[in-house]
Amino acid sequence: MKLISLNAWGGKLFIPLMKFIKQSSKNTDIFCLQEIYDTSSGVKQYKNVIQANLLAELKKILKEFRVFYFPYLFGFDEEGSKVNFDLSYGQAIFIKKSIKIIENKNYFIYKNKSLHSLMKNFSNLSTPLQYIKLSLNNKTFAVFNFHGTPYPAAKKDTIKRLKQTRKIKKIIETGEGAKILVGDFNLSLYTESIKLLENNMINLIKKFNIKKTRSKLSPYYGNRNFQRFADYTFVSRDINILDFKVPHLKVSDHLPMILEFS
Repeated sequence: MKLISLNAWGGKLFIPLMKFIKQSSKNTDIFCLQEIYDTSSGVKQYKNVIQANLLAELKKILKEFRVFYFPYLFGFDEEGSKVNFDLSYGQAIFIKKSIKIIENKNYFIYKNKSLHSLMKNFSNLSTPLQYIKLSLNNKTFAVFNFHGTPYPAAKKDTIKRLKQTRKIKKIIETGEGAKILVGDFNLSLYTESIKLLENNMINLIKKFNIKKTRSKLSPYYGNRNFQRFADYTFVSRDINILDFKVPHLKVSDHLPMILEFS
């Protein structure tokens, strides 16, 4: 099987992003995406930056997939400014229809609510975790899609980040069977938060010696404030890893993480 995790950057690079997703869909079973916008209005692009109808556009090219969308911010653009039309922001999992879905849940890891107001520094932004339990060939496994708090911008340990990591760990360890945890954690590689998750899961960023998960499109690329890591893929030890790579593609300010497993 193949799973791709990617922070879609709100569809700012819409054409390259959609080309990558469409091409990848031919041999991918699961997409775990972060920073996805959706709207019931007629707005497609907003300020020529974000793709307001990104979810709908993804559905058009992923017709053989079921979609699970978890919106948790309403009425704001990517700069935290209020908009005057219907707009939601969240994350999504797309799963091939041939895969049986046993259970799915959405969790708020920090700030247990959807937001209709937002502080300028994003410090009150909720952090979501999607969970889906799947069955294929009489085997069950769970996929978790996470987007960690972006505040503060330096991706180091804070009390809030340690609390959210412990909560994720507790949720994951409650269930039985094989597990995959992916997403944009907004954490540096050598943090206590990451170490906590490494206690009983394999960090594929370390295992495969990945040099960075942020692309050259990051506004900080090339200067002293550039942070090479934000995104991670963790697997339980009963996942058979066939391949893992993080190709340097210009489809977002993050790089896609591609896991092949059985």
